Amino acid sequence: MTVSSLDKVLAYVGSTGSTSISFILPGLFYYKISAPDSTHHQRLTKEDDEDESGSDEEDGYGAQSGSVAHWRKTILRKLSLALAIYGIFVMILCLGTNLFFAGGGAH
Repeated sequence: MTVSSLDKVLAYVGSTGSTSISFILPGLFYYKISAPDSTHHQRLTKEDDEDESGSDEEDGYGAQSGSVAHWRKTILRKLSLALAIYGIFVMILCLGTNLFFAGGGAH
C-alpha cells in the first residue's frame, strides 16, 4: 500500500524468487535427499536396486554398472551443490543490479 512504484518491488521479488525456485532450492533439495545417511536416499537406492536386479543378471555387467552408478551419484551430488552456490551468486548479482542501477530506491 505504501509502495510508490511497483516495478521496483517486482524486480526484487523476481530476483530473489526466481533464482530461489530455479537454482537454489532444486540444488539444495537434491543435495539433501542424496545424502548417504538420509532416509529418502536409502528408499531411493532400495528402489533403484530392485529395478536393476533383473537387468544386471541379463547383462552380466553388475559390478561395473554399480561402480558407474556410484560415480554418477557422487558427481550429481557435487553438481547439485554447485548449482545452489551458482544460484546464490546469481541472486546477489541481480539484487546488486537492482540496487545500484535501478535508482537505488531513494526516490
